[in-house]
Amino acid sequence: MPFPLARAARALLFAALAAASLFVVIEAGEVAESRVAESLAGDARQRAEIYAQSLEGVIERFGFLPAAAALDLRVRQLLSAPDDPAQVATVNAYLQRLSREAGAGVVYLLIPSGLTIAASNWNTAQTYIGQDFSYRPYFTEALAGRTGRFYAVGTLTGIPGYFISAPVIIDGAVRGVVATKVDLDPMEAVWREGTDRVLVADANGVVFLASDPALKLRATKPVAAAARQEMERTRKYGRADYPPIEPGRTETVGGAPLVSGSEVAPQSRVLFEEKPLPAYNWTLLLFADAAPVAIAGRSARLGAALGLIVLGLIGLYGRQHRRRVRENRAAQRELEAKVAARTADLSTANLKLAGEIEERARAEGDLRETQGELIQAAKMATLGQMAAGITHELNQPLAALRGLAENAGAFLRQGREEEAAANLTRIVSLVGRLGKITGQLRSFSRRSGTERVAVDVAAAIAESLAILSPRIRASGARVTTDLDPAAQWVVFEPIRLSQVLVNLVGNALDAVKGRPGAQVVIRAWAGEGQVVLSVEDNGPGLEGAALARIFDPFFTTKPAGEGLGLGLPISLAIAREFGATLQPRPMPGGGLAFDLALEAAAGPERMRHVS
Repeated sequence: MPFPLARAARALLFAALAAASLFVVIEAGEVAESRVAESLAGDARQRAEIYAQSLEGVIERFGFLPAAAALDLRVRQLLSAPDDPAQVATVNAYLQRLSREAGAGVVYLLIPSGLTIAASNWNTAQTYIGQDFSYRPYFTEALAGRTGRFYAVGTLTGIPGYFISAPVIIDGAVRGVVATKVDLDPMEAVWREGTDRVLVADANGVVFLASDPALKLRATKPVAAAARQEMERTRKYGRADYPPIEPGRTETVGGAPLVSGSEVAPQSRVLFEEKPLPAYNWTLLLFADAAPVAIAGRSARLGAALGLIVLGLIGLYGRQHRRRVRENRAAQRELEAKVAARTADLSTANLKLAGEIEERARAEGDLRETQGELIQAAKMATLGQMAAGITHELNQPLAALRGLAENAGAFLRQGREEEAAANLTRIVSLVGRLGKITGQLRSFSRRSGTERVAVDVAAAIAESLAILSPRIRASGARVTTDLDPAAQWVVFEPIRLSQVLVNLVGNALDAVKGRPGAQVVIRAWAGEGQVVLSVEDNGPGLEGAALARIFDPFFTTKPAGEGLGLGLPISLAIAREFGATLQPRPMPGGGLAFDLALEAAAGPERMRHVS
């Protein structure tokens, strides 16, 4: 009777082990798929951001052309006498040269009725001259005194493009409109060479840019009747039917949406990423290959199964070995074998430990090198965040330089030398301003060292504020300084101190942006052997839980796409590297301050003497 019970117990044990093994194999596959899906989703988000930035760069590269042409004296004179053939020919030649030198598409001039009277393609079979574009939204917006923007298929050429327009204002009234057409076909050609499937849809869900031409002018969602009527009225796409795109089936793996059976990729499973483009009211859709997810799941399940088999074999071997030991009862030889095995293990462990010590030394060197690269990358990310503001800073002087140069030439031809000289003086001033802007960015982007030198606090603050000047103006905040004369010199490295200040002041500007009475104050005071730099703002501040995690990598309270959560951790690492401390401090009336305590220095001459 006991034997059948023992056999039944062993059968139940084996069944339980088999069930547990199956669970481990399935769970291993799911965990592997989740991790790979999360990694692919992160990569897809980064690539979607790159696609969006490249698209915006192609468009905004020519955003200044209509406004610059609207300031040209020849254009303004033609609008005063639109029927003068000589002036029409002059403006045609000017627009043709402007389009060729800028590398843009067509640049053309319209009168308030919507009729085109001059164009850069005046001598081609598809010239815009004589064409009425009054039905286009970009024309009506410019006629109302605003910059017009509109993507559409050309009614004359059938070639799609992005239209940008600017009003020509004379004596306070809009007398005409200058427009340019940006060709986005080269961007699509680049997309087609990649492995990702990229779509760009407008606010109505109509796809107008696609790496797969078969998906263009298809709809990602039902198009409302009112939207169809508006597109027909403005002749946006030159058609009334927008067949829907089959969405397929969606499943979530590791927080990432995976799509199967979609018309975008009918033969494979893809990872879906959506990137809004609020500046244009568009949406970029990215479909990335998700084959690595299935491969990782299969590999993990196979590895888990093989591991369990090996463990089972090891268990059987151990059981047989114990049986042989009990049968032979060779306790002495077993003991000797154990001693020998332990000695071998210790020798192996010693060798392994020596290898691990050497590996750790190499890892520490790699860590220091990686930290330096991360600090440099953070500076490049800061420069990227300031790119829009710097572009605006450069575009204004460049547009003004062109207008002043054209006017100076006109004055010289008319013998008005004093007015021409005044324009040249302004040109010199604008060139100096451009040099100052680019010089600040070049100095900030230069790779910094780790040498400890005497740094002028006021100069470092001034340099940082100069770099952040576009963001300061954009935020509408009032930035002031309160510097103790006794807190002039600190022991640090100039570029790294500037990087820390740019991070702290940049965070303060983000905190007060859009708030009434926004203010950021930078203070410096001397203590016992140290100088404290404080960046204070009157923003909403942070609660206890968020404040406790403020230096955690990738933790951020900013909206998605506006911060990676690396600025403060990198600033803390830089401060510690130079023996400084960085602490947050809630403000009594709301807001937040960061106190950077640094070692005080006697001055550059004293530092050289000490070294």
